[in-house]
Amino acid sequence: MNLSQNQINKIAKDLQPKIKGIILFDEFSRGRYSTDASIYQITPIGVVLPKDNYDVVNLIEYSQKHDLPLLARGGGSSQCGQTVGKCIIVDYSKYQNQIIKLNVEEKTVWVQPGVVLDQLNDYLKKYNLWYPIDVSTSSRATIGGMTGNNSCGARSLYYGNMVHNVLAIEAILDDGSIHTFDKINENYLAKASSKNRYYQIIEKLLILYKKYQKEIDLSFPKLLRRVGGYNIDLVNPKGFNASNILVGSEGTLSLFNKIKLKLWDLPKQKILGVCFFENFRQSMEATKEIVKLAPTCVELMDHNLIGLAKQIPIYAEGITKYIKGNPEAVLMVEFIDRDLNVAKSKINDLESIVKTQNKNNNFSFHENLADQKEIFEIRKAGLNILMSMKGDRKPIAFIEDCAVTLEQLPDYTSRLKEIFKKYGTEGMFYAHASVGTLHVRPVLNMKTEHEIKNMRKIAEETFDMVKKYKGSHSGEHGDGILRSEFHEKMFGKKIVQVFENIKDTFDQKSLLNPHKIVKPYKLDDRQLLRYKPNYKTKNIDTQFDWSNWGNFSDAIEMCNNNGACRELNDGVMCPSYRVTREEKDLVRGRANTLRLALSNQLPKNSFVSKEMFKTMELCVSCKACQRECPMGVDIAKMKSEFLFYYYKKFSMKIKDKIMSNLPKNIWILKLTSPLLNKIKNISLISFIIEKIFSFSAKRTFPEVQNIKPLKNIYFSQPDSENKVILLADTFNINFEIQNLIYTIKVLNKFNFKAIIPNFDNSQLSRPICCGRTYISYGQLDKANQELNRFVNYIIENNYNKLPVVGIEPSCLLTFNDEFKTMKNILNKDQIKNQFYLLEEFILHQIALGNKLPTNTFNQKVLVHGHCHQKAQNKFTPLLQLLKKLNINYKPIETSCCGMAGSFGYDSEYYEYSKKMAHLSLIPFIKKEIMEDDIVIANGVSCRQQIFDFSNQKAKHVSELLFKIFM
Repeated sequence: MNLSQNQINKIAKDLQPKIKGIILFDEFSRGRYSTDASIYQITPIGVVLPKDNYDVVNLIEYSQKHDLPLLARGGGSSQCGQTVGKCIIVDYSKYQNQIIKLNVEEKTVWVQPGVVLDQLNDYLKKYNLWYPIDVSTSSRATIGGMTGNNSCGARSLYYGNMVHNVLAIEAILDDGSIHTFDKINENYLAKASSKNRYYQIIEKLLILYKKYQKEIDLSFPKLLRRVGGYNIDLVNPKGFNASNILVGSEGTLSLFNKIKLKLWDLPKQKILGVCFFENFRQSMEATKEIVKLAPTCVELMDHNLIGLAKQIPIYAEGITKYIKGNPEAVLMVEFIDRDLNVAKSKINDLESIVKTQNKNNNFSFHENLADQKEIFEIRKAGLNILMSMKGDRKPIAFIEDCAVTLEQLPDYTSRLKEIFKKYGTEGMFYAHASVGTLHVRPVLNMKTEHEIKNMRKIAEETFDMVKKYKGSHSGEHGDGILRSEFHEKMFGKKIVQVFENIKDTFDQKSLLNPHKIVKPYKLDDRQLLRYKPNYKTKNIDTQFDWSNWGNFSDAIEMCNNNGACRELNDGVMCPSYRVTREEKDLVRGRANTLRLALSNQLPKNSFVSKEMFKTMELCVSCKACQRECPMGVDIAKMKSEFLFYYYKKFSMKIKDKIMSNLPKNIWILKLTSPLLNKIKNISLISFIIEKIFSFSAKRTFPEVQNIKPLKNIYFSQPDSENKVILLADTFNINFEIQNLIYTIKVLNKFNFKAIIPNFDNSQLSRPICCGRTYISYGQLDKANQELNRFVNYIIENNYNKLPVVGIEPSCLLTFNDEFKTMKNILNKDQIKNQFYLLEEFILHQIALGNKLPTNTFNQKVLVHGHCHQKAQNKFTPLLQLLKKLNINYKPIETSCCGMAGSFGYDSEYYEYSKKMAHLSLIPFIKKEIMEDDIVIANGVSCRQQIFDFSNQKAKHVSELLFKIFM
């Protein structure tokens, strides 16, 4: 179905009065929804984010009337192309994400399809319950998507798949009628009071089952991990759960309104064994024996995955901590039991199995739950770790879900390696050894015709082998575009005909996610692939060096769409999405939009456009993606590159001109802030401030302080041979001078004299600046000038080996980040300085033997980490220092504070800023703070945000250190 944009606009206009939710039919939104975590890209007709089931019913009615296909979508992390198509996409994740009814006694819960698994389990934790289908994408996987996919998770050996844990589904059928699919007894047809649509469907399913029972028994693999096709094998004339037919149907039979889940007791006693093998086949042989010990899971990581994980900052520490030596394979084996001694006994048996394979194989076990979680996080991130490979060759998903029996697993993996070798590639192996479902990904370049042909040949040979083993070609991730084509090979023609009959029974006009499961696309249809035959990106002259990836577009293409940025609970990424729940405000959404623009798949000149600005504007440059995105997609830098070109074509707001040039414009605030703070609440003044100057009148404007107290302390420092460059950033030297005074005194206490560049007796020259404000607004040529000033100062004064200490994280950490990759900085190679935040420097001095004072500081300290500290793993040293000083502290687990430099001062973004602050930061402080407690926040904007919304005056750590050391 090829519609013009005018036709698409007409559909959007028709739907507008029928839909209370959000309608997105513009080319940028359609582009963002054209991909999932698979190799495919199909531009949809449009996107609807329904507010309730009335929206969905209205949409179905319109769809049927105009023959427009619909496609349900949750997290958009499907790996087989289930959630892309020439359809109207129905995105449930923004609004339909509520937990409806929990029954603790029955251990059941009704949820809407957009509920994310991790959020559900967080809710259930206080009742000592959980939903155990623990897929690796649990931070963004929705229950609707998991149900449609028949997801399994790492612990399916113990808990089963979705189909074993979904008790009922309230479904919306193609005629708009709503029916609850649940248990059917053998007398249902005889006793049914009306022959409604639900009755007709059940009747047809029973007829099909009875007619083809022999073929069903012979054709369906006798494995736990079998999610291909429709679950007609679970139909039973003596009674069955009708929801089973909808589980795994990939949205091709109905849409879901709500889902009833079976809950389990939260395990209280867990123990994890980690087994290291020198030989991969040994690990496969051992698995057969290990499962006899009744573990909850046996998870595999091969040496390729471990090697890649070592290169990713967020996982490298865990690999070093838990993985011994350089094993070919690692098996993680978990046991749960009410009696921990029973689990420990099994651990001993496990070790014996490992040693039986090879006495040189290592083994360790972990009782600490935090350790277990950290180890499992590495395995859960397996896909993203594999996709972190740089370059056009990537581990590609198309045979990764085959399942065979454990008896066949060693031979199966060995033969797979032979197939890969035949086609000049290698595979990466990880995941569910316990159930014979290894995720196996050959490394291929999907931009070349030759490698795409190899993909088909590998798929055909692999599926032939799996068929011979009586295994399953689709063991967890579903069918989608990738595997639907092969149903006839795996099940036979008669069963495929059964599948088509089921589809026709539910979806009479074939408008629900067409070409999935039945009447499929071809696996290798290049017109459906993300990299089509004519795919080409244009190179732009960038200000940062992207050569580690190849070029700018290669760095953008690192996004594999797996959606780790949709995390809502832990970490920082992605704060704007946590507020809006919209695709455009994700790392993924922004990266996709940039890629589509640079590859000419959006309207002409889209890279430098108002639409692209709308895509990037809520990115607060927190840099969390730099660390938390396993592929390291650095949207903050990419935004700066975009803004560099954008502001050459479009003008800046007055506020942005003032703030970007803050190092030079400080005099404006010196003159205006005191007056504005007094009169800003006058209606006319407030209007002018907000509408003309774009500053929020709800904010208190920072006032420039008198420099004299700092000069007095600075020039009265005792002489010392030990010197340190003190980066007196624009913010502290103008607005919070006392923090620099505290810092100088603390440095003096450790026998260091502070040198503030361009700070002399006669006058204050404009301080050396890191260029942070320029970088934030894309003024990268001006940032270059500032950083060149720094380099020149260091070289001219022969200070290139002195430590540089800073107190504002965003400024000091610029030298660990942008400074290293920005082009056009002359003599950068001569800068040998080490750059430290104050707490890092003091921690380093303590490590060198400087004595600690006796701590008489008894107040409790709540500690908020600056986003850039967390992005560069510099929050840990602050906590380590507080621990060494015996401070009673508690970290504040939060995403971005929401002020983000000047973002929160913008009248247009004030409400977003406020919502970010109230996600966790402000509620945490209000709940935890006691009368004598203090809050530490090293970022100047963080301190302002905390004051504005909690009325607490947060301190910089320099003040705390001053009180302790002085």
